[in-house]
Amino acid sequence: MQSHPEVSLIVPAYNTGRFVAETIRSIQVQDFQDWECVIVDDGSNDGTAAEVERAVRGDSRFRLIRQNRQGVSRARNRGFWEASREAGYVCFMDSDDCWKPGALSVLLEAVRRSPECIGAHALGEFISCTGSAFQDGAFEAFGRRRLGYWRGAIREWPLDKPSCFASLCWTGTVYPPGLLLTRRRAYEAAGLFDETMQFCEDWDMVVRLSRHGDIQFVNRVILGYRRHEWNATRDLSGNSCAARRLHHKTFFSPENSPEHREILREGWLAWQRFKVLEKWRLARKGVSHGSGTELVQAVLGTPLHALRYLRGHPSLGRI
Repeated sequence: MQSHPEVSLIVPAYNTGRFVAETIRSIQVQDFQDWECVIVDDGSNDGTAAEVERAVRGDSRFRLIRQNRQGVSRARNRGFWEASREAGYVCFMDSDDCWKPGALSVLLEAVRRSPECIGAHALGEFISCTGSAFQDGAFEAFGRRRLGYWRGAIREWPLDKPSCFASLCWTGTVYPPGLLLTRRRAYEAAGLFDETMQFCEDWDMVVRLSRHGDIQFVNRVILGYRRHEWNATRDLSGNSCAARRLHHKTFFSPENSPEHREILREGWLAWQRFKVLEKWRLARKGVSHGSGTELVQAVLGTPLHALRYLRGHPSLGRI
């Protein structure tokens, strides 16, 4: 492995033996080649480490580290500290996703063009277990629709504006991690992944990074986000609880500046208004199409958001 690569790629891997070779290949074929890749096998029992060894044989830019099962955040953090301190940029990549050709160059060019930003992020598309794209445009549209607080309301963020603290607190659209390239110094300032979080730890990380600078948005698909039965995002209940915890943690963080605190206070109220209006818009659309499900959700959801509005801040409970 080269001693001073420009980019450190960190790949935590747990029981992704059927996908990890394809992920590695998508890294190897990038046109930008001044990188190192640290793969942390987090106690896999399906032969993931053996698949990694086969895929990287003869390529000194890769390093495989094995550890007992400790969770994805600890694996990412281990990889970060094992990577070169001299690398200017860091990207975390999940071991079942795949970059498109030129993805790393796209992110790196966006950061270099924006010295005032701490990093850059782009868009992904869904891919299946076999690597074929599906739900054409759905995940791309999700990532493009950034919702932020501005001038008293929650609004869709302009495509020509970077993501920032005000546009990252309310919805987590910067995932999976392979969509984001960040200056190493930003991670050193923000601290690494919260090892107590089982879900939404990547969203939490992006919010914390954004306290130290904006993140340039690239309106381009650069990654295939693999969907399969083991995705953590399929646990809707776990992710919902984690989102509430993240809002609470962000709101009361001692790392917030006075400006951040104002964005959070006013944004929380605006977010409740936005969610009520969104639910009723969906209810009207559902009724016009002969469905009453959305109407029921609007009726039940309105008092919930009203209580949250009156309280004035997020809580760890459902309300």
